[in-house]
Order: sequence, then C-alpha cells, then structure tokens
Amino acid sequence: MPQKKKHDWTQFRLKIELAVKPEIAFRAWTDDKLVPKWFCIKSIIEPKRNGRLYFEWLGGDKLETKIIDIRENRLFVFPFGPKGEKVKVSIKPTKKGCDLEIHQYDMKTSAQDKWAMHKGCETGWTFFLANLKAYLEHGIDLRSHNRKKSYKQHYINS
Repeated sequence: MPQKKKHDWTQFRLKIELAVKPEIAFRAWTDDKLVPKWFCIKSIIEPKRNGRLYFEWLGGDKLETKIIDIRENRLFVFPFGPKGEKVKVSIKPTKKGCDLEIHQYDMKTSAQDKWAMHKGCETGWTFFLANLKAYLEHGIDLRSHNRKKSYKQHYINS
C-alpha cells in the first residue's frame, strides 16, 4: 500500500486559469483602484519593491506592510500574516490568457496557526481567486458588502 504523504502545514499553493492577458491579471493585484473590486474594501498600493501595501476588509481587519518583490506582469510578493507569513502571486502567460498561482508560505505550525492561517487563508484565497476570475472575465463581484455578513460571522463571501 502506498505511503500517505504528510501534509505540509508551512505552505499551500492554489492555481487558477484566467481568460485575460497577464498584464490585466497583474493590474488586478497591483492597481489600488481595481483591488477593491474583487478583494478588499480599500487598498493603497505603491507597485514597487518596498512600496506601501495596505488592505482593509469588510470585517475590519487591515494589513499594512511593504512589497517584498514585484516584477511587472508576472510576480507580486508580500507579507501576509502576523508571524512572517508571505504570499507570492505568480502569473504565467498561456495561449488563452494566463495561469495565476498563489503560494502562501513561511506559515507557523501550532494548532492555532494551522487552523487560523493555513485553513483560514486557504479557504479565503480559494474564494478570492474565484471572485477574481468572475470579476476579470465577467465583471461580477461575488462578495457580500454587508458588514453583518462578513468572515467575522463565518460568511465566506466577504
């Protein structure tokens, strides 16, 4: 019987195919006028290495940090979490648009971190990648905009 591979709680990867050019997908992550159309309610982004990065979500959480690495139309890396966790967004051109991958890594492995950061972020990113696709390909935002129905009340669509 094949041996089961042990789950790596320090990281995860999610991929999505987008029917848009890489530069459109990249702008959706780095243009502070576009990011609130699919991801958060407010953003401030200076799209350069060590540039300011600020996200604010419907549930009230905020992230203020600096961009670690950025390469036009293909890479965006930033801290994402209270304990040094990072997110790397990679974009690769395809014949029909692009493939986008999120790699969240440097995640801690306490029981609390496994639940809050690994499972919570993996669930959140899954929704937001689907929402990014819906927005870029169809102009639809799947999120709730009701503060009483945010992730704080366990709704996934905020």
